[in-house]
Amino acid sequence: MGKSPNDAKLIDWPYIKKLLQPGTQVDVQFSDADEPLPYTVVMTLDTPLIFCRAIEDVRLPFVEEGATPMMFIPATRDLCSLRVVIKQQADNCAYLALSPIASAQILKRRRAIRIKSADDISYRVRFEGKSNIYKGIAVQDIGRGGVGLLVYAASPIQEGMQAEIEIVLPQASEKACATGSVSYCIQHGNLARMYRIGIRFTTISPRDKQMIAMYIDSSLKAEKSSIT
Repeated sequence: MGKSPNDAKLIDWPYIKKLLQPGTQVDVQFSDADEPLPYTVVMTLDTPLIFCRAIEDVRLPFVEEGATPMMFIPATRDLCSLRVVIKQQADNCAYLALSPIASAQILKRRRAIRIKSADDISYRVRFEGKSNIYKGIAVQDIGRGGVGLLVYAASPIQEGMQAEIEIVLPQASEKACATGSVSYCIQHGNLARMYRIGIRFTTISPRDKQMIAMYIDSSLKAEKSSIT
């Protein structure tokens, strides 16, 4: 049974509403088996109620009113996910009226923080103008805003080159995808054709950014507890 409207008062709705300005892109994941889909916020009310529309050219699922998808919301310094209920839908979920039903999960970390990555992170990256898909030799470090990779390549990757990257995090059932720009490329040690490459994310969905943030958060907690 869904929660009553009064339960929404447990959520910091004024804060969430500030994040959901008209034009803000959010991700809506209708079930764990579905990929999150991008929506644009049209308006929010004090009720609380969120009106949004699907971004064009997105294949929409058939979902009935009363379903409870997860919404991933971008924030300036935080990342936020929120369970919502579909109050109304139109044009096969092209338009949604959503209301919060559970407390928001907000991760508060500096956006620039990076951590040394675990050995079991894998990646695939393709650079603009190159036909090869480079598979993960190693992920050196990772943060919300970018990633450092070790790549075996015939020649250095030019700074500013665009890249498409897929990252599989430990214990994650889905991969995080992003596009980015090469910020540096330096030779790694004395190894021929081995380069350390930094990629700054330029496009990444709120859901995938939160996956990375949750990995960073859990890794920092694990590191802290191992010291104490």
